[in-house]
Amino acid sequence: MVAFTRRGGSSSGERQILSIQKKIFTIFAIVLISLFLCALRLRASLAEQYSVSSSPKDIAKTKIVSTEIKSSVNSNRPIQVAYAISLIKCSDKQSSTSGLIDAATVLRHSVHQTSVRNPNSGSKYDYKMYAIVHKKAESCSHLLGDLGYHIIVKDSPVQTSEIRGDYLRKNVHKEWCCGADEFVKLYAYTIHDHPIVVHTDIDFMYAQPMDDLFDAMLLPHDSDEGKAARGKVELEYQDKRQSMPEDIQAYLTRDYHQVIPGRKAAFQAGFIVLRPNQKVFEKYLEVIREGNYVEGFSRENGWGGKGYGGVVGSMAMQGLPAYYYDEIAPNTSVELNGCRYNHMGANIFYDNVPNFIRKYKDLHGKCRRNVEGCEDCRETDMSLIKNIHFTNCRKPWNCSGCKEGAEQCTGKNDHIDPRTADYDHCMEVARTWHEMRNDLEQKIVALTGNDKVLSEGQKGTYKKDVFMGHCDADGQIGYVPIAVSKEDVAITVKKIWKESK
Repeated sequence: MVAFTRRGGSSSGERQILSIQKKIFTIFAIVLISLFLCALRLRASLAEQYSVSSSPKDIAKTKIVSTEIKSSVNSNRPIQVAYAISLIKCSDKQSSTSGLIDAATVLRHSVHQTSVRNPNSGSKYDYKMYAIVHKKAESCSHLLGDLGYHIIVKDSPVQTSEIRGDYLRKNVHKEWCCGADEFVKLYAYTIHDHPIVVHTDIDFMYAQPMDDLFDAMLLPHDSDEGKAARGKVELEYQDKRQSMPEDIQAYLTRDYHQVIPGRKAAFQAGFIVLRPNQKVFEKYLEVIREGNYVEGFSRENGWGGKGYGGVVGSMAMQGLPAYYYDEIAPNTSVELNGCRYNHMGANIFYDNVPNFIRKYKDLHGKCRRNVEGCEDCRETDMSLIKNIHFTNCRKPWNCSGCKEGAEQCTGKNDHIDPRTADYDHCMEVARTWHEMRNDLEQKIVALTGNDKVLSEGQKGTYKKDVFMGHCDADGQIGYVPIAVSKEDVAITVKKIWKESK
């Protein structure tokens, strides 16, 4: 600032100084006002990017503009999608620790193979791996970190003692698989550094890119490109194509093979594609804390007394998201064809399981989706399947190759149930995972020259046409883990998966 001392009357020099001073003040005021207006615009832009209307029913109207999308377009960088899993336990009766680590390894390789980092994939989307780890599983999470997963350690977002509803508070701990601990999956909504988050269980793999889903989610719904992308999305109900939401907040599939006649279909908790959103996360927590869950198996049971209950996982992440997207935030999600996405090879017809179905003789053979011409997922051609969830067809690392009734089964309680899945189809499904593992093993050998990856990692002789040397006997005990050193893993992350950090 210009400083001066006034003495006596004014002079032309003093008037000139005053004039200069006024100009400086004016310029300074204009700069301050401009900075203030820019700050307001930035705040409004960030609020639009990361929030939704306070009314959940208005979520579909909210436009979430990602700065990452804009910067990707401007710099020609591919858009990076977050792929997340949740680790709630280090092992359970379904899987050994080595099996879970190999599952995470093959899962990551399948993401890589279906991304832009693999030129043969045809995809234009990049990826980043995340593991949402419950505090109870933190001790084994470093193994995922070695594979390039970015670790997010969290406690359950809602403690059982916070739940106000008596029935849910007293019983949620009994829910398959993990009670209230399973709610850590909701942290997927808080991974804000990406425009899209894909969350799956660890017993999962990708067979084809999902560019059509991402395009339909990110491109303007009324643009030519957006319309073309929406036309390619494989829906569970084709007649709902015209009513797809303008702003797609999530893609999901339903657990139809659990449906009770006349009841609501639960969400299949092993797979969801979502737009990260803090307000959605917080609304979920409000619903859990309220604990409005009605006991029983009637049409008025479950979440909100709306029929979202009575099946495996309904008190946790099978029933809750179905209730949320149907009742709290309707017209914001899209239901995908469950034979193509999140494929489980499950029987979704009313047949002989569970036992109570026997009294509904008029429904036998009919589709549990209550439509004609239902696709039989036990017969879906492998070339049509986008990704696979290893449930009804069992875990590939559990070497479930015994065919009940045709041979003496030695594995413990993990055989293909002919009532809920087709044995031959499940062998094709299992082979797809072992082919993906074999592809990774071959690439590691080509880079490192370490022949032990094959000589020790593929030494199994049990049904080699399916398990490709990764099983030495039927059952979990027969699994042959991936034979790689820590150095091999580091090379894989850097050279094969092209991880920069």
